[in-house]
Amino acid sequence: MMLYVSFLIAGLVVATLLTWLVRRVANRYGLAFGPSTDRHIHTSPIPRLGGIAIFVTFVLLYGAYRLFGGQTLGGRSVTNDVFKVLVPAAGMFIVGLLDDLRGLSAKTKLLAEVAGGGCLFYNGMHFACFHLQSAPDWVNSGLCLLTTVFWVVLVCNAINLIDGLDGLASGAALFSMATIFTVALVEGRHDIAIATLVLGGSMLGFLIFNFNPASIFLGDGGSLFVGFMLSGFVLAEAQTQSVVDSLAIPIISLALPLTDTALSVLRRFLSGHSLFGADREHIHHKLLELGLTQRQVMWILYGVSASCAVLSLALLHPSGLVVVPVAGVLLMVIFFGVRKLGYHELAEFQRVWKRVRQQKQVFARDIAMRKATTKLGKLHNFDDVLQILESCLQHDFDGFELVLYPEAFGLDNVVDEKTVMLVWRNGFEEKVFFTLELSSPRYGVMGTISCHRQTGSGWLVDTDLLAGGLRTSLGAAIDNCVSHSVKSVFETVTPEPWDAKDNFRPAAFRSFPADQEVSAAAGDD
Repeated sequence: MMLYVSFLIAGLVVATLLTWLVRRVANRYGLAFGPSTDRHIHTSPIPRLGGIAIFVTFVLLYGAYRLFGGQTLGGRSVTNDVFKVLVPAAGMFIVGLLDDLRGLSAKTKLLAEVAGGGCLFYNGMHFACFHLQSAPDWVNSGLCLLTTVFWVVLVCNAINLIDGLDGLASGAALFSMATIFTVALVEGRHDIAIATLVLGGSMLGFLIFNFNPASIFLGDGGSLFVGFMLSGFVLAEAQTQSVVDSLAIPIISLALPLTDTALSVLRRFLSGHSLFGADREHIHHKLLELGLTQRQVMWILYGVSASCAVLSLALLHPSGLVVVPVAGVLLMVIFFGVRKLGYHELAEFQRVWKRVRQQKQVFARDIAMRKATTKLGKLHNFDDVLQILESCLQHDFDGFELVLYPEAFGLDNVVDEKTVMLVWRNGFEEKVFFTLELSSPRYGVMGTISCHRQTGSGWLVDTDLLAGGLRTSLGAAIDNCVSHSVKSVFETVTPEPWDAKDNFRPAAFRSFPADQEVSAAAGDD
């Protein structure tokens, strides 16, 4: 055990010295950069080269361990799995460092991550999965390759995306390393355990300078290197685990960065933005918007990461009595936590999902609207027109107003006012109006129909049917009524005051009987 502790302390000491040195050199030679976009929280120039100290520390200490008697440990042979991970991880570090210094496109970094995942698979580092008996070997191998590459890309981007707050990515990675170390120790993978402790010590040394207020950042070089190493360590341990164990434990331990990544992809997809674009809508940004300080947000997310690490370790000896409560607690935390953050994209997703669940009602409303549209075009009596409108609109609206323009029919001398209003109402609360203009080839624009509903409620009927078929058929019906009998269209009543500005408007009112029920539950907010 002392050997493990010594490597942890050695990583801490060496990384502390190297981080101090990298920070000093970067500040002296103008390699510190200020915020380039509004998503950056810092306001002064800060170096983004902390990954150099972590990478160099890991290479030096793990190289020294293997060079000076690290071929056996605890009576067991040490494998070369760490070197199989370290070689492509070094390539990832170089790619990230180039991005920190000169800038690379997101697609270039993605290609590098895919290539790194392919290298791990070629070296035998992959999940023990996909042994479909009925499928040829190349299908099983292809599925395994895709899973391996997807895992590497996912973890690399998860660590990279969560690196938006002082000390957050470093702390979240450390809690995941604790899980990886414990699993390696239990399974006798001492090479992975030593490598994890060296990397953890390096992160601790860097965190001294990265803790809020940070004087140096991890940068893409550091986040991609750490993310790749974590994904590689998980794949190395997966060789002796079942599919469930090899996936469940690391996914739960990395729940915070993985959830943030999943939310980012979902948000950008729903809002129509590029999946590779940057924004200020990550979990830590949302917590800052709630009025919390950076340190408060950091401690909250540290607590979440620590809880996830503890939950994942509960699956070291999985059973039905353990898996169910662990999964339940994790899902509840994610569900209620994400709801609290108030993502507008997710609210829209919920609205669409609600609409999907109501699809049977939507079909019924649309079918009724299509039937009413067919009947309207054949009517010549205005009372029948109103009856059809009431029957097809009463389930989705509180009422409607049909306003006709007498001058459109050449009836300026028949009535005193320019409009005749036919109104059907149900209540007098504040309303939202959906207004359509009515016209026909014979008379042109003849008036409008306004369907109204209380604010805060909606309707299930397809608005395209209202604006298309119903509007056209209603225009044709009014045309027929006017042509058949002018008297059946207009009912002259004594004008009553509307308000001080609008003078007077004649109106004929129609309403449902008091005991008639009108559905107001349809629709979404």
